[in-house]
Amino acid sequence: MFALFAWQPAGKLIWADNLLSPVKNEAFGIGAKIEDNSSSDTRDRVIREVAPPSHSALDYVVCEIDDDPEQVNAFGIYHPADLAITLHNLKEQGAKRVFLSTHLHWPAHEPEENSTLATAMRGFESVVVTAPLRRTLSSEPLPPAFMLASIPASEVVGGSEFFPIVNSLSIPPCIDFPQNTFAGFNVLESEKPSESLPMLARWNDRIVFSSVLLGLMQNSKITPDQLLVQAGEYIRIGNSGNIIPIDLFGHFHPDLSFAAKSPPRTITSALSAEASIIGATQRNAILTATGNRTSKFEAIGDPYFKLSQLAYTPRVSGAETLSRLPSWLECILTADIAILAAWLLAYGHMRRNTAFLISLIAIWLIFLTLYHILHYWSPVSVYTLTLLAGWALSAILAKPARRALT
Repeated sequence: MFALFAWQPAGKLIWADNLLSPVKNEAFGIGAKIEDNSSSDTRDRVIREVAPPSHSALDYVVCEIDDDPEQVNAFGIYHPADLAITLHNLKEQGAKRVFLSTHLHWPAHEPEENSTLATAMRGFESVVVTAPLRRTLSSEPLPPAFMLASIPASEVVGGSEFFPIVNSLSIPPCIDFPQNTFAGFNVLESEKPSESLPMLARWNDRIVFSSVLLGLMQNSKITPDQLLVQAGEYIRIGNSGNIIPIDLFGHFHPDLSFAAKSPPRTITSALSAEASIIGATQRNAILTATGNRTSKFEAIGDPYFKLSQLAYTPRVSGAETLSRLPSWLECILTADIAILAAWLLAYGHMRRNTAFLISLIAIWLIFLTLYHILHYWSPVSVYTLTLLAGWALSAILAKPARRALT
């Protein structure tokens, strides 16, 4: 029976253990308790409570690329070298994470010019960029920055067969992105426009994400492999971030009456080195194009609003740890139950079955107490199967005895 402990973590009996669990991972209603995602070898379970959306302003500095009326830029209104200078200025002011919401498409420029922006991007903890995706007759390989920001389709709980399908970029960036860069999409050109917002799409056997979702991921300081997707239910931003409800097609239906608060700080790209922003505390920055001439380079309209809209979703709060019983104690309990089952073999038919039933109920009551009051857990399915095996064995052994009496 001890071999059941090796079988149980593989998920074969998880359904039985979930019947007693104080958490319900399939629910994300306000006040529900959900469990952290963790490696299968951990013995502790961390439980968090789902909290209502918070309407607090996201702590960003929004850097607007205007038409440069003061003619500060060295190369024009929208050039990779000028953007590189802007990123350098933001880094000097303390920004550690940047969300670039513009098209990074300069096919007419020399590679050396485009590489200046890539060099500036390397100085940040992480950078989120965006590009439109579409579905065409011929599939292209998934670009490295999109690959870095994707997860295997096999990791989607509930399957990804209803998600939008894409296989190419329509406005590909002209930059070799550094390894700290996560690429997402701003629009799925093959999809019909709607009030709902696509959060993900399937590119061959990978799931790629909306760049706004990646921006929220970046704000939570997690990586794509910490995203949990359950089709038709939610996208969970790590263990302590937002829980974004989605439909079967991977769309988020925002509250159309939502009104975002103003960003804590707004500056212009051309004046990003000015002393007026010395002392800024924001560690997250958004680069957006808002000028009459530069707005044509904008890939995401009002990215701060869209981030705030996505952040106005339930999130988890607090943390409660359930510790697993020591291995030696689990083995002793299993042995005790096996001995109990053997002892009950000597009882008569009616008395034996009644004793097995009472023992089964007692096991479940004991572990309910462990879960909800003492904050301990152990795979109850192992003990249940040990007792049921003894019960079944007693029934099998009793048949020859009854036949002998008749």
